[in-house]
Amino acid sequence: MKIESQVSEALNAQINNELRASYVYLAMAAHFDSDNLKGFASFFRRHAGEEIDHAMRIYDFIVKRGGTVELKGIAVPEKNFRDPAAAIRTALAMEADVTDQIHKLFELAHEVKEYGTQNMLHWFLEEQIDEEDLFRDLLEQAEAAGDSRWHLMVLDNRLLGAAPPA
Repeated sequence: MKIESQVSEALNAQINNELRASYVYLAMAAHFDSDNLKGFASFFRRHAGEEIDHAMRIYDFIVKRGGTVELKGIAVPEKNFRDPAAAIRTALAMEADVTDQIHKLFELAHEVKEYGTQNMLHWFLEEQIDEEDLFRDLLEQAEAAGDSRWHLMVLDNRLLGAAPPA
């Protein structure tokens, strides 16, 4: 059975949302690389890759259901952040938006009885719980570090997976 057109359109929009998130995370990585915070840069690069994986998960689903993937342009992301906490707040707000988008997709799929789409979206519902939790925890740590470069470097090294600086 071919995917319902309204659901296909909404899923295509979500592909774009996921790619936009990837682009924002990549801009954050570039910002932190230029600020010599390699752990934060690595963290956001990994998340950029995860968002592409999310987009491809939806892409593959649309294709399997006989739909057409339609990509749109992506806006230029913010590239300068006052400090790591500001970037993480931006990321947390973006993840909350994605959670809302996934909930709306799930509601739409329910309304039009797109059961396969609902099943696929269960993975995203769980993923968003984990993403928001991760960014809330990281925000708390970055805020605790405050303006202390030492504490930021300790957190940065933890994100990189390295030992704290001596």
